[in-house]
Amino acid sequence: MFDIDFTFLFTAVNLAILYFVMKKFLFGRLGSFMEARSKEVADAIENGEATKAEGERFLLEQKELLSSAYDEKKAILEEAKQQAAREYDNVVKKAKEDADRIIKDAQEESERERERLKKELRRDVAVLAVAAATKVIKANMDTEKNREIVDEFLKGEGAA
Repeated sequence: MFDIDFTFLFTAVNLAILYFVMKKFLFGRLGSFMEARSKEVADAIENGEATKAEGERFLLEQKELLSSAYDEKKAILEEAKQQAAREYDNVVKKAKEDADRIIKDAQEESERERERLKKELRRDVAVLAVAAATKVIKANMDTEKNREIVDEFLKGEGAA
């Protein structure tokens, strides 16, 4: 049936020896190399996922910080508007008080001036009355004539 040839046997033995040598020296090292490389790739993927998670966490923190900064900005602006409104009201109130005080002072000054003019007018009228009385006495006229002189004098001095 089968004739086994010496070459065939020699080739089969050589293959078996080559297989065991390669298994001992090459496949062991190649397997450990492939295993190390697989571990490196798995570690890199794990590190990448951890970095991605940390980046997403950092992004969320930044969004929260930005949101809180925006809210703080709104609060500061609102407080500034309220402060400006209060200051505006204070300035308007002070200006109104000052205007009222100035008007009151002007009215008081006007009243003092009017009183001064009244006193001056009374003094002038008194001087005129004395002057008229002096003329009447000097003229030593009758009563009807005295009245006419006083009326004439007052009309003449009253027009001035």
